Amino acid sequence: MMAPSNLNRDIGTEDLKIEELVKLLREDKYLVPTFQREFVWEPENILKLWDSIFRFYPVGSILYWETDTFLQTHRKLGGFVFPHDEDTVRKFKDWKYILDGQQRATSLLVCMMGGKGRVADNNSFDYTLYFDATTAKFFFAGELDRRKKNVREEFLIRVRDVPNWSFTFYKDIAAIDGFSATIEHNLQQISRMFTDYKLSIIRIKGVEVGEVCEIFERINQEGKKLDPIDIIVARTYRREDPAKGQPGFYLRDDLKALKEVLVSKGNQFQYLDDLTIVQMFALCLRKTHTTGRNPFGITPAALDNLTADHFQQHWPECKKTVLETIKFLCDLKIQGPAMLPFTYLALPLCQYFHCNSKPNRDVARQWFWRNAFGLDDFRSSTDVYSYCESFFGPLEQAKDVTIPRLEISRARLVGAKYNHRNSLSRAVLAFLANQGPIDFSDPSADVLDNVYLLLSQAPNLHHIYPQKFLAQVSGLPADASIDSLMNICFLRARTNIQISDQNPLVYFKSFQSVKNFENILESHLIPRDYIEKPGFTPADYREFLFARAQWFVEKLQYWLPNVEVSLVD
Repeated sequence: MMAPSNLNRDIGTEDLKIEELVKLLREDKYLVPTFQREFVWEPENILKLWDSIFRFYPVGSILYWETDTFLQTHRKLGGFVFPHDEDTVRKFKDWKYILDGQQRATSLLVCMMGGKGRVADNNSFDYTLYFDATTAKFFFAGELDRRKKNVREEFLIRVRDVPNWSFTFYKDIAAIDGFSATIEHNLQQISRMFTDYKLSIIRIKGVEVGEVCEIFERINQEGKKLDPIDIIVARTYRREDPAKGQPGFYLRDDLKALKEVLVSKGNQFQYLDDLTIVQMFALCLRKTHTTGRNPFGITPAALDNLTADHFQQHWPECKKTVLETIKFLCDLKIQGPAMLPFTYLALPLCQYFHCNSKPNRDVARQWFWRNAFGLDDFRSSTDVYSYCESFFGPLEQAKDVTIPRLEISRARLVGAKYNHRNSLSRAVLAFLANQGPIDFSDPSADVLDNVYLLLSQAPNLHHIYPQKFLAQVSGLPADASIDSLMNICFLRARTNIQISDQNPLVYFKSFQSVKNFENILESHLIPRDYIEKPGFTPADYREFLFARAQWFVEKLQYWLPNVEVSLVD
């Protein structure tokens, strides 16, 4: 039985003096991976750090990850280039990447190196750090001339010289006019800062890539979330080497180019997250691997097997498949990732399209809608692999496949409330969009031209029975929520504003003269009987919701001719 992976993990601590940490940084023993932001501390932050160390205040620990995985790293810190080029760093047996504390570590490094580098937006900032022994204040080289006007130059100490003070330093400086007990105390304290102050360094080892993402998110003080894609990009980066005939590779460039194509298509899939795209790529490779244990998959551990060579050799055809999959979803009126009930629904489709020159799109469509409304929790890699192999596998070989039976409940549709994070909510809205909704006031208007935004920002989702109207009605049935999904439809913002809070029995009368009004209602699955009643009662609202749910189920049954759809109210 294989031992749990966490038994291989190790965490340790050590204390380093300032000079010891700086030496390790200068020698590339500690590296800063590119998923870390660049050095951004302002001069005030740097001075405050040094002042805290001078006062022997704790400044927080520095956390690094020791691993045998090579990642792309920053070759410049604060504008300073470090000694080892990428080829040399790649030859290390293991690497130590700073996960937390890189701004502090870099601040200490650049000040001890001195000279001009980059701070914030200033590319020629002089990091040379000084200490005013008369006031115990740190300052940078740019302030030196001004201070010399009020303080003897001998009392303005260049900080990087302190560790190298000679035995006669105190004797020599004590003989200078103006020397005092305060200056003596301050000089002893800054010297002690280099001999006695220790920085706490924490090492983690035996941790996989996926968990590093979680660790980074938990400990990062800026609250930055690290996505596995950040590590994949850093790990697969490769610099061009003409002498070896080795092309360069930077995954971000390929992902950016793909997103630019999606932008040109005018749909919202330009916001599809990069990790999903890489997972789609991995499934394309998974299908082509037929011998032995399959190294390709969608989990962080499996994605760690992808190399720069894999991407360079297979990206063109896989990119084509990704675009084909997105086109298929757009044809279903799924115009962006926010409309996907589960993002994972796109993954088996992608693998199917990749290895089949004549895919059965009708069966693929039925599979999509069946799983969009199924009660299955379609969120695990096992589910994805199962559909890739047991469903789409036989389909590729032109064999009959059975799409699982679907049970659907009107009560479930009526009882579900609109929530853009809920999978059923997204499935219902996607299916309503698939009906091609027509605007109430203008049958030639494209309702969905600007509705497909993130659903939390969708002003054109309209309550057929307006919220304020229903809020004034007493005695509404308990199972007839104002925010029921069956009370939602798509409208243009202008029409939505025009309707305002009116009773549907009132506002629909103003639209009945519009051409093809019957088709407009059908495009929204709105039963006409309920907008032509002589008056409104609280029970009418509940009956409307269930009548619309019935029509919804009937439409779903129409779109799923090869699926046994059972109504289970």
